[in-house]
Amino acid sequence: MPTMPWRMLLAAATLALGWSAARAADEEPLRIGVLEDLSGPNSENSGVGTVEAVKMAVEDFGGKVLGRPIQVLVATDQNKPDVAVSIARQWFGPQHVAMITGLPNSASSLAVNQIARETDKIDIVAAAASSDITGKGCSPNSIHWFMDTYASGSNLVSALISLGWDTWFFVTVDYNFGLALQADATRFIEARGGKVLGSAKHPLGETDFSSVLLRAQASGAKVIALANASADLDNAIKGAKEFHLVENGQHLAVFFLNTPNVAVVGQAEMAGSIGVTPIFPALNPETLAWSHRLVERVPAVHVPTAQQLGAYGAVLHYLKAVAAAGTSETGPVLAKMREMPVNDPMTRNGRVREDGRLLRDLYVFQVKPPSESTDPFDYFKVLKTIPAEQAFRPLKDGNCPYVR
Repeated sequence: MPTMPWRMLLAAATLALGWSAARAADEEPLRIGVLEDLSGPNSENSGVGTVEAVKMAVEDFGGKVLGRPIQVLVATDQNKPDVAVSIARQWFGPQHVAMITGLPNSASSLAVNQIARETDKIDIVAAAASSDITGKGCSPNSIHWFMDTYASGSNLVSALISLGWDTWFFVTVDYNFGLALQADATRFIEARGGKVLGSAKHPLGETDFSSVLLRAQASGAKVIALANASADLDNAIKGAKEFHLVENGQHLAVFFLNTPNVAVVGQAEMAGSIGVTPIFPALNPETLAWSHRLVERVPAVHVPTAQQLGAYGAVLHYLKAVAAAGTSETGPVLAKMREMPVNDPMTRNGRVREDGRLLRDLYVFQVKPPSESTDPFDYFKVLKTIPAEQAFRPLKDGNCPYVR
């Protein structure tokens, strides 16, 4: 039998290796990373609830996309941007993660935005709120799914200034999220004829708000604006009650009032409080049914949050885009995510704008008294629906360097 020439052998081996590599790539799981705060101050609003929400989205999608199983990886950034960067590099690199979501810490999310750009991967910010995420810190590879400080500040300030509450004092968590919220809200207050009388900063994870609240009380401001969230917000509200600030005629502006705050402080005590949100458990029958599913799966989640509900919708939209694009490659998937309308139980007729901002309706709400609730998660009554195109910062004002 004649011997096969070495060139033919080399060509055959090369074809075989190429076929094996292509087959391995096709069979490799599509990996989604959930980068979370699992035990710190942001875990109340996101944490294990967001991890489970992502898993629920994968399951409801069918567990596979383009014939590939979907795998969910989980890690905590400890609310440290350098830790977030290290994990993102490992995930986007050797571990072949296609998309990272969760990201409740604004500083960490801004850092991961840039790693996603450098590695040409995708990140979807489902929990952090700094308006810089689609502003000066934006990335063409990033999508901001949760409400931001601009939207919350603008819409809540408008509601409260209309009531004649025109002098303000800020109690602000001292990192990007709180500082951006205070800066955004201050512009809205001054633009509407109000005045900021002062501010006091506190570290993330503060437990004793005595000194900052005494300064707020002494300012005489009509509104004490709490530019913080999660456990910090719980502790600030409790402190305000201890000092009887509301009883003495001052008002609390709670920019990121969320369902766990009501659960921790008490619905009766919070009744009448006004906030802004993109979604809440009892928004519609579908969101309420989903909320009960989540709590049944994770009893540690006492009541679902806007971030957790949103994370479910974000991952569903991502997987729909992968299926529609016919590939998990970043460019085609991002194009589909922007091209396709966002329609699921959590969002109606939303769209992803050029700067990565998810545009969707927002709701000005009031905390109901317990006597008006018809379900254990029925906390909020909608006072006003703000259309998506009016709710968020105009594209031209964001200064995102990747948008002309």
